[in-house]
Amino acid sequence: MLEKRIEAYWDGRADSYSELIKREMACNKKQEWESLLRKYAGKQDNIKVLDVGTGPGFFAILLAGMNYSVTAIDKCEEMLKQARKNAMAAGMTIKFMKTEAHDVALPNESFDLIVSRNVTWLLPNPLDVYHMWYRLLRPEGKVLVFDANWHLHLSDPELQQEHDKYLKAAMEKGYQQKISPEQQKENETIARKLPLTYEKRPLWDEHALRYCGFKKVEIQNNISSLVHDEMEQVLYAASPMFAICATK
Repeated sequence: MLEKRIEAYWDGRADSYSELIKREMACNKKQEWESLLRKYAGKQDNIKVLDVGTGPGFFAILLAGMNYSVTAIDKCEEMLKQARKNAMAAGMTIKFMKTEAHDVALPNESFDLIVSRNVTWLLPNPLDVYHMWYRLLRPEGKVLVFDANWHLHLSDPELQQEHDKYLKAAMEKGYQQKISPEQQKENETIARKLPLTYEKRPLWDEHALRYCGFKKVEIQNNISSLVHDEMEQVLYAASPMFAICATK
């Protein structure tokens, strides 16, 4: 089953991914992400936030540090173990839940804000998830999606050439692959089975979110210069990170 395969893959990367977000917490990326989140979320008090696919807890910890009330979910138990450790180390109180993004057993209109980073590309059923998020949001609530066309190159030969070119350029600058060849192969095998590997985003997301009922959808097509370091900007030049803010 695809969902179990995804869970097993990311459980296996929980430790290394946790080390990555610890480095992000210790550099200027933390401040850049906080600025972006505040830009879209606003500064009002008592905001209730759902962090979807929290992984080792990067967004959850940032948002709790901004005095928001945070619930964070993930389907991977090993990721949640890392997130709880990281939240405790940061002195943050966060409610963690193990659940699928499309099956969040919480009441309608529970949240003012739903956020995700590098999660939606992994969804086997993204439209169902966007419907779920609409249900969970209060009126005027917002969804923030930060993601990229991480694997569109697998279905686009021209983009594959661009991807390979920038990977080579990054390696010439000293970049080293952070996952094993076996992990890389499994990641691509999973990606080929996922619907958003074959969609040009964020255009697909804009149409999907409006279909689900969101009345306003704002898009920044490229935020890489804000949240990626110099090496990452080279490495991911063929698949820049985008930001979507959808208002119910």
